[in-house]
Amino acid sequence: MPSVKPISFKNKAGYMLFGMLHLPDDKVKKKDTAIVLLSPGVKMRVAPHRLYIKMADFLVKLGYPVIRFDFYGSGDAEGEIELDLVADYYGSVAVGRYIDDTVSAIDWIEQHLQLNKVLLGGLCGGALTGLLSCDDARVVGVLGLGIPVNRYSANIDKSKYITQGQLTQLRSGYIKKLFQPKSWLRLLTFQSDFRVLAKSLLQPLKKKKKNPKTEPATAESNQESSDYNSLFGDAFFKLVESQRKIIIIYSGADRLAWEFDEKFRDVYQQKLEQYKSYYELHNIEHANHILSDRTWQEEMQKIATTWLNQHYAG
Repeated sequence: MPSVKPISFKNKAGYMLFGMLHLPDDKVKKKDTAIVLLSPGVKMRVAPHRLYIKMADFLVKLGYPVIRFDFYGSGDAEGEIELDLVADYYGSVAVGRYIDDTVSAIDWIEQHLQLNKVLLGGLCGGALTGLLSCDDARVVGVLGLGIPVNRYSANIDKSKYITQGQLTQLRSGYIKKLFQPKSWLRLLTFQSDFRVLAKSLLQPLKKKKKNPKTEPATAESNQESSDYNSLFGDAFFKLVESQRKIIIIYSGADRLAWEFDEKFRDVYQQKLEQYKSYYELHNIEHANHILSDRTWQEEMQKIATTWLNQHYAG
């Protein structure tokens, strides 16, 4: 039977971090690569709907040792989060808040499991932390679920940078809610975001008036005029340029999928073509960001298993 046991180790700042180690059954052929599931923001090492426990269960059946742990200031770990607003906390994650904790986890794996090859994975901020940690040569790949490409801050006006895909979905939702009394109550009591509401409803008119001479977005304009996180792109290309693999799995109902398409893939399409053998992109239709339904989780596991078997089975 697979085994699960608690582990603890210190990060570079001296804070004690706590987590769980999942080991494969003795009868299963062991892989020479460990997998670290990195905490998604404030959801800690369990993740929403116990997603990481379910992921660890199927990964150990494939022969991978798996660890999942709490970053400093969250869950059982020592330390404090000094920021007052969640948006600012997510912003700090997006610029590498937990890279050092991730490297400390890799150090623990090398010392205690005698493995020097690690796959970093996770949901949302956990996936981004894994990608930003790819400077460590022991990282051989990234398994990312719903990875964000945006900067975050309480001071950023989200309505200013909302994607066309999300506007289309929001407009459809607003039209359906016209006949719902609760929606009118939210509107009349000023609980709705009027900037987003107006932008989504006026989107078709703006499309008709679109200037045909408008130039396509470039890498420079992308960084200057949007909330795009250039650290994401830098880390992504550093990973694939070193011939390491990354798989990104988005959910069909997740705004992060549109943000990836419009703010990264469309902008860097020509450059991405050079590295198409090193990255995979998948979309689970209708799924939400946290993959709360079992059928969505099963589809994610099937996609991840195929990718792992293709690239890391040996």
